[in-house]
Amino acid sequence: MTTGIVYDDIYLAHDIGTQLQHVESHERLISIMNFLKEQHLLEDPSFKIIKPRKATLDQIIYVHRERLIKEIQEICELSAKTNRLQAIDTDTVASPKTYEASLFSVGGNLQAIDEILNENVKNAFALVRPPGHHSNSHKFAGFCIFNNIAVAAEYLFREKGVRKLVIIDWDCHHGNGTQDIFYQGSKSDSGELVMFNSHQYGYFYPGTGNYNEIGIGKGEGKIINYPMPAGSADDVIPLFFDQIIAPICDEFKPEFILISAGFDTHWTDQLTNMGWTYQAPANYLKKIKTIAQKYANDRILITLEGGYELDKQARAVFNCLKVLNDEDDRIIQEEPRSSRVELLDYFNYKLIPALKEKLKPYWECF
Repeated sequence: MTTGIVYDDIYLAHDIGTQLQHVESHERLISIMNFLKEQHLLEDPSFKIIKPRKATLDQIIYVHRERLIKEIQEICELSAKTNRLQAIDTDTVASPKTYEASLFSVGGNLQAIDEILNENVKNAFALVRPPGHHSNSHKFAGFCIFNNIAVAAEYLFREKGVRKLVIIDWDCHHGNGTQDIFYQGSKSDSGELVMFNSHQYGYFYPGTGNYNEIGIGKGEGKIINYPMPAGSADDVIPLFFDQIIAPICDEFKPEFILISAGFDTHWTDQLTNMGWTYQAPANYLKKIKTIAQKYANDRILITLEGGYELDKQARAVFNCLKVLNDEDDRIIQEEPRSSRVELLDYFNYKLIPALKEKLKPYWECF
């Protein structure tokens, strides 16, 4: 069965300037698609381009307030009328087509879910923008408009009959919007969700995501944060997966896995201070696939979040697509990188034991 790739030029119409003017520019997607063409991946029958559809307003309302939808419509109308970009906050900018692109960004994820559940593809990567994981129910933030992954989760619960799913967010910035939306559990009574978030932490945007943020109410114990100090390299993620994610997933048994994939963890990224290589996300994905194989009938949907070194991001996306297509040995690799000894000691002797202790009341595996 093939791997799906969601893409359409509508995502370029969210035009907020070149990378020199705004790092989350349309050039990010152009660079990825050009690299996939250079590598002849788009000619490979093992991959299928999925054309997105527009999400409906009812679907956006699963996680966002109606007022927020009206706000972005009005901002984009003003942008068209004045022929000027409109700043939503210090980071987030809209242009005339941002609202439409945002509907297709959410809808691209929903279309991919349909293709996966209908067994037209085994799994999929949604190459969409604007990204979404910093936006919550009442606020746009951090380059994000609608929360693509959150709407996808509610769609699976409300329209597709999925009862248990996992969200894994490996963007270098904490997925605070998604966490906010699901901090008290799913917005519906139809499903149960666990969210794993690994991110740079310590005087770093958005400043949330400490290990003791674990959810409340029916979400209690199901929000799991892995705050990484600056300089953390490839070797810290296997620790998180093997000691926290895998035991919880073996107990929880998710039916579907959603991934918010940012590629700004690369050691050269201009906005961050991580130490990952461009094969690190693919190696993480290999481990996540073992959970999907066991419990979710291989069903994984990845959606694009951040990543601002264009060539490194393109290689990392290519690598993830190869892993989705079971070509684990055909990824592009650079020189492996390791964390400093004191960082590994922090993870092994402080963070992971503290996280297990915090989660112990909610999970038998601890």
